[in-house]
Amino acid sequence: MASYGASDPKDVELESLIIRRIREMGDDIHVSVKGGHVTLTGAVDDFETKRDLDEAVREIGGVQKVTNNIRVARIAD
Repeated sequence: MASYGASDPKDVELESLIIRRIREMGDDIHVSVKGGHVTLTGAVDDFETKRDLDEAVREIGGVQKVTNNIRVARIAD
């Protein structure tokens, strides 16, 4: 899980908190924070994980807005 984009100390702190909170939900999730606006990118295996990530981030104090650009990578049966 990588992060990028935060430069304000408060954004860096929030980004770090988010990464710790969601680290077990996916390895290919990237977090960017600017002014409390969180952008999630990357890929997960299913829609439930995408939704769970969004909900987990919204519950964190200091998050003003979430843009969930995570894509669902369907695994072929």
